Amino acid sequence: MLRSNLERQGITRVGGGLAALLVALSGCAGDVEPTGGSDERKTPGVTARSPAPDGAASPGGTLGRAVPMAHRQGPAHVEVVALNRTSATTVTGRFKVVNDGQTGLDLSTSLFEGGRGADSSSLVAGGIGLLDGRGSKLYMPLSTTDHTCLCSSLAGTTIAPGESVDVHAVFPAPPPDVRRVTVTMPLTVPVQDVPITNGPLRPAADQTIDPASVDLAPPRVLSVHSRAEGDERSVDEDADGRAVRLSADVLFALNKAELTSRASALLKEVAGQIDTSGDATVEVDGYTDTTGNDAINQPLSERRAKAVADRLRTLVTRGGVTFRTAGHGSADPVASNASEEGRRKNRRVTVRFTPSPPSSPSSSATGRSSGGQPFQWTPGEAPVSGSAAFTADGAKDLRVEVNSAHRDSTGLTTLVWTVRNTGQSDAELQSAFEQDQRYHGTFSPSPSGTDGVTVLDRSAKIWYYPLRDSGGQCVCTSMSRTAAKRTLAPGESVTYAGVYRLPAEVRSVDVDFPWHGTAGARVEGVAIG
Repeated sequence: MLRSNLERQGITRVGGGLAALLVALSGCAGDVEPTGGSDERKTPGVTARSPAPDGAASPGGTLGRAVPMAHRQGPAHVEVVALNRTSATTVTGRFKVVNDGQTGLDLSTSLFEGGRGADSSSLVAGGIGLLDGRGSKLYMPLSTTDHTCLCSSLAGTTIAPGESVDVHAVFPAPPPDVRRVTVTMPLTVPVQDVPITNGPLRPAADQTIDPASVDLAPPRVLSVHSRAEGDERSVDEDADGRAVRLSADVLFALNKAELTSRASALLKEVAGQIDTSGDATVEVDGYTDTTGNDAINQPLSERRAKAVADRLRTLVTRGGVTFRTAGHGSADPVASNASEEGRRKNRRVTVRFTPSPPSSPSSSATGRSSGGQPFQWTPGEAPVSGSAAFTADGAKDLRVEVNSAHRDSTGLTTLVWTVRNTGQSDAELQSAFEQDQRYHGTFSPSPSGTDGVTVLDRSAKIWYYPLRDSGGQCVCTSMSRTAAKRTLAPGESVTYAGVYRLPAEVRSVDVDFPWHGTAGARVEGVAIG
């Protein structure tokens, strides 16, 4: 059963050329230091130890950032060891995967990039990404023209209990002013606000490809898209701009093009966003559903677009703004016209413009968020800021706990949550939390994930969905790979996460957890730290 209107939307190997590799990675031969340490390669069941990195690593050998990994073979966590801008065009990341369980942990299929156009059969660490929230970009590891990833090969890599494996990846460099990113990895909680250090970095033991000496494929930099759904207005935003979708049912009477009284308040808010955007061109497009015919729908959509643009001209206080209008009739639907809910979404006027980069009022001069700390893995139980029991059939022995909802220095919020099985039988989670037509009004484009977990800004009556990249993948926990933890035995728990773009003024949200296309559980009043 759908939610009510508010509830619904809710390479060439360098033989003997280690010195050349160091020069390429550092970008300056004078900065290269002796490698030192061991040259031991990863061996199944053996800790792969590589030289300690240069830069601002903690005394423990990492940047002090660790997050849990939802691996089916037992508890594990990942530490960010280093993230260095090693040349003008590359950033090199070093990571450590630690087995916290009592049995061996097969890492082979844990970190590959599946579903984004990459070779999903490659057992490499190609699924690690650097997320720039301010630029709405996701930087994926570089590869050669013959499809060799500049990252660790993990085929046959098993980590013994209590041991660890070092992993590396070389990324295309974000712009120089991007000094902090969120590190995303399959099966882990995203690591927020990771600083990018400038300077040389000793190569990992298995890092034998010199980026400067091979033919590289074009960098894979994915656009990241955010989506928010409300009864009156919805927002889609990516690196190319913001599209505010206004419900025609709220703006106009049936088959009319004269604005209602409620329209004034909505358009005043949009005008304020245009004022702060600095964009010189605003596009206003009208759309209808498929009811009626084009002879009626086309001119109606044109008149409605013009009415909205005319009102915005009077409300925008900044000079030099040009409005372009167009009507599209029933073309380009955003939902199925087979249902009334879908037709309601398709009856809309969309206002498009490029917003200013998100401000960060809670950030210090260094760009670090000062509104609390990002989620950090530590031994023992994670903190709980709110919890609820599932009420859906088949899930009544499950509880969900919200561990963290932290807004980082780029304005992105990472939600971390844990599911616990308090019952006496196994619980299957694989598709429980994905978008579903019955509950969200739309299917998930990337099944077996947690993209159906939405957060509600109750005051604005808007539901926010996890970010999605231009390859169609959710920036949230994926459960499609065989290494994913998607079955909970009695007494077990697993920690998942998703990344959302929430307006700076949103300080508290309700979090909605679906269960196989029905209402599952809701945690209310979660504070954004």
